[in-house]
Amino acid sequence: MTTTKDAAEGHFYLESCSQEKAAHYFHSWSVSEHWNPGSGGHDIRQVFHKIDPKGFFLGRIALKTDSKSSDDKVISIISAIRFGDSKLGWIGYYLVDPAYRGHGYGLEGFHKALDHLQDCTSIGLDGVMAQVENYKKSGFTTIHWQNERRHGSAVDVIESKEPALAQAIRENKVPGLVNISDAPVESLSALEERFTALQRPDFVRDWAQFHGAGRDEPQLGRFGVAVVSTSDPRNVLGYGCVRRAETSYRVGPLYATSGEVAKQILVKLAMAVVDADRQTPHGVPLMFDIDMPNTNSEAVKIMNAFGWKSTFPSLRMWRGPGPKVDVNGVYGICTLEIG
Repeated sequence: MTTTKDAAEGHFYLESCSQEKAAHYFHSWSVSEHWNPGSGGHDIRQVFHKIDPKGFFLGRIALKTDSKSSDDKVISIISAIRFGDSKLGWIGYYLVDPAYRGHGYGLEGFHKALDHLQDCTSIGLDGVMAQVENYKKSGFTTIHWQNERRHGSAVDVIESKEPALAQAIRENKVPGLVNISDAPVESLSALEERFTALQRPDFVRDWAQFHGAGRDEPQLGRFGVAVVSTSDPRNVLGYGCVRRAETSYRVGPLYATSGEVAKQILVKLAMAVVDADRQTPHGVPLMFDIDMPNTNSEAVKIMNAFGWKSTFPSLRMWRGPGPKVDVNGVYGICTLEIG
């Protein structure tokens, strides 16, 4: 897919990019914008790009107006991914080089990226508040909820907020708490679809494997936990993931059928991160960041009790009919970048 825009610098065009280029550009640019992406771009390389290999785009300015080459300057990035055959799409990583902002390149790239999703009935994004009105002008008029990014100490959760629960978990006295790799992926996917309407079983499988590896390789700094019913281990009551990022640890998703289940998962994730860091320190603060819907009153209650502060808002928006969701099961969204 290409598009052009005449300018003094040369013409602008948009092209889908490879896994390695996506991992490089989308990670490094996110770091430069202080978005605190997953460490090293491993999530992009190993999971995100696989969702839709044609859905990660670089916007370039041609150095020669009559040709295109690998030396053309990259001035924007954006992802427009489709979730299999579900007719649901997602926009993320919408970013333009500061030196080229204000010339319409970003908006043109945005609309051309949407062309990749033209047969999707619903397209979502988590928009920063400053851009909400602009997204509405592009048809994103259905609002699901407002996210709050909560920030707090993993150590504090274990040692002062929930020490009794942490000790019970350490003594294996909390039934049903398992590594995410031991939970049936079909149930993980069904739980996400129930709470968010996102139909993407392949992604859920890959995301669970990505985080489940932390059990055997804690130095990776990523962990996944699920709670299954003691009467029926095929019934997943909740699950959560955490991965090392640039300046903290990012939690996402955190889905649960009750606040107690959500708390068990969060405490277990905090323990896994703290224990791993004590074995192999990586210099990343033992702080958690989690984006949660502020319409989930139980999630708000837990975060307030932990003393985790709200640092960054965003709005979940849809172009087309917004899928029906049960937000009360969402204690933390998966990511802002891919929903």
